[in-house]
Amino acid sequence: MMNNRNLTVTPRVANQISAPSLIALAIASLGICPAAAQTMPSSPADVQHSSADTPPAQLLSDIIVTAQRRSQRLQDIPLAVTALSADALGRTPVSNVMDLQTMAPNVNISLRSGAGVVSIRGIGYDVITAGADGSVAIHSDGVYQSRPAAALSALFDVDRIEIARGPQGTLYGRNATGGAVNLISSRPTSEPEGYINASYGNYNALSVEGAVSGPIAGDVLTARIAAKVEEADGFGTNIYNGKGIDDLKSRAVRGSLNFRPNSTVDLLLVGEYFKRDDSAGAFHIAGCVTATCNAFAATNRGYSLPADPRDVDEDQQAGYRPEQSSVLLTAKVELPFADLTSISGYRNGSSYFIADLDGTAQPGAFITREETYRTFSQELQLGHSGGAVDWIVGGYYFHEKNYARANGHFPLFAAPTVSVFFQGGTQFTDAYAAFGELSYHVTPTLTLTVGGRYSNEKRRLENEFTFTNGPVNMVARQAAPTAAIPCVTCQGLPDMVKFNAFTPKFSAQYKIDPRKMLYVTVQKGFKSGGFAIGAVTPAFAPETIWSYEAGLKADWFDRALTTNISAYHYDYKNLQVGRVGPSLATVIDNAATAKVDGVEVEFRLKAGEHLSFDGFGAYNHARFTSYLAFNPNDPSQDPNQAGHLLSNAPKWTARIGAEYGADAGDGRVTIRGEIFTSSRVFFSPYNNLRNSQAAYTLGNMSLRYDGSGPWSASIYVNNVTDRLVRAGSSVGNVFVGRVITFSYLPPRVYGIKVGRKF
Repeated sequence: MMNNRNLTVTPRVANQISAPSLIALAIASLGICPAAAQTMPSSPADVQHSSADTPPAQLLSDIIVTAQRRSQRLQDIPLAVTALSADALGRTPVSNVMDLQTMAPNVNISLRSGAGVVSIRGIGYDVITAGADGSVAIHSDGVYQSRPAAALSALFDVDRIEIARGPQGTLYGRNATGGAVNLISSRPTSEPEGYINASYGNYNALSVEGAVSGPIAGDVLTARIAAKVEEADGFGTNIYNGKGIDDLKSRAVRGSLNFRPNSTVDLLLVGEYFKRDDSAGAFHIAGCVTATCNAFAATNRGYSLPADPRDVDEDQQAGYRPEQSSVLLTAKVELPFADLTSISGYRNGSSYFIADLDGTAQPGAFITREETYRTFSQELQLGHSGGAVDWIVGGYYFHEKNYARANGHFPLFAAPTVSVFFQGGTQFTDAYAAFGELSYHVTPTLTLTVGGRYSNEKRRLENEFTFTNGPVNMVARQAAPTAAIPCVTCQGLPDMVKFNAFTPKFSAQYKIDPRKMLYVTVQKGFKSGGFAIGAVTPAFAPETIWSYEAGLKADWFDRALTTNISAYHYDYKNLQVGRVGPSLATVIDNAATAKVDGVEVEFRLKAGEHLSFDGFGAYNHARFTSYLAFNPNDPSQDPNQAGHLLSNAPKWTARIGAEYGADAGDGRVTIRGEIFTSSRVFFSPYNNLRNSQAAYTLGNMSLRYDGSGPWSASIYVNNVTDRLVRAGSSVGNVFVGRVITFSYLPPRVYGIKVGRKF
């Protein structure tokens, strides 16, 4: 039955690896498998007696995930999935979703213009305008988060994180052409427990996180409450007013109730609130798109830039203020023939971002992006796992009302007739889907899977408006229309569009032995079309992607080494790309075609009782194959973008982590180091070198002590070499000199963390 109530992590044996064994592994990786392959237990239940005399310190653990809507061992899933447990997250520098980009292959995440830009294998969010959708679906406890502005909320009291790479067109709700990030929080427990973690570091960085869990009425009703508070001074200073920028101030709380009246019914109610109010994502000028900034650039009018690139000198203080609350109810009922699951979610939120448009103390120039949204989703699943066939069928409904607008003001000397711009409107979305997937175990070693999803989506606009010039309230930093508001229907354009798509999936997996599995998967992904809110342009079309992937998932040398290898090819059509149109509003185009080819290798290695390694290496060639588009900020550039890399898609990334643990007194000391490296990243489809981040390497280190009792303590240093790394960019238009403004990853940060369980 598909009962996820008791997920287990069962250890297996890991022996030290000799040189001859490494040679054997190299041969096996090339597909030359010895005839007498070792026979290993096929399920966690078979392991209980396998190697009882092996020291516990030498064990690697099975990882149980629900990436395919049922509990499975990670190594048994014919998909490229990275799973991070709560224990693994506690040993790494991860505090929000953005930190995940160094933890999984081909994942790129940044904060840009108040939105979380999430890309997987080059498929992501290339439209920086209010109201746009991402191409990577983020789910919190099974509920889809539609707004990129809310994508970078705090991570706290997490049970695990699953990052599924590649389109998820069958089992996941909406817009998952790039992949899915599933955040699963810790559930209430039937035994009283809790913890508190507190850390303090440079930049006055303070973080306090804790949770309390336990029974209210025995095993029938249990509860859990968790909270996190984070504050930090800015990594830089706004010289204009002496205030910090790129700082942090957030609050989050979550409450859960688990009602289990009997062994077949499980109800989970979760309520969550998150708020952030700081100056993150400040615009740091680093030159212009062209070699020489035009006369409108403030730097050509006597306004200087700070010597330290992390500082700014801006008359407009940056502001980043997302806020949201949510409620979800998950109900599971075990029927005699299948499991029935209902997931209901409601989310209410808003976001506000403001930044200095010209990046200097020149008065008057600013830009804002705002959203106010409400969403509701309902999903029903009916499925069975066990025997010769595993199957699941379901239906999905999603509704969203999203009021979005962008608002800005240019220096009056630069644009006396175009001093302000304002675009906005309210978009309604109704999405329906029916889906199903069936896996047939043809033999004990061969499984065939077929699935499909039919999606039907309607988008409707109300009160769309756009205008340039007019009065602006410089106190409220807000423009206001003075003329008739143009609407879509007034322009002879439809204010409602509908889209539908069928996205099939085919997969075959073959077990070489119980601990080695080959797979091939072909599937299609779909991302809805819609409107560029406030641009008063025709609707843009959906984007689609066909993915072809093959992989090998294997455990070697009695679980001393785990390797996951995947190779893939994408055919990507009608990419949705944003640009600034003639009216200064951001419009969305469909950018013809692209192809993506890549290889990913992940590994975990236990090299003895004390030493272990983990990491990945990835090659990803994501490029346009046909796309004609003039660069609005460099008219001299060839409009043929074919061959250019997609945004936020470095060709090469890699990470290696090493961990050494040994007993010390009544506890255990663990030393860990990590190195992450990336090739050049472009931030626009025009592949301008000035608008990119050159190849870079980051390193992190930590020292942790776990006592025999409930206490633990650690010290950490992240970005050890204090490397300045650009995380994302925005490009100003001609009226501010076509300047490039960057956001940066954190500098070197260090501190101490203390935790206690009870």
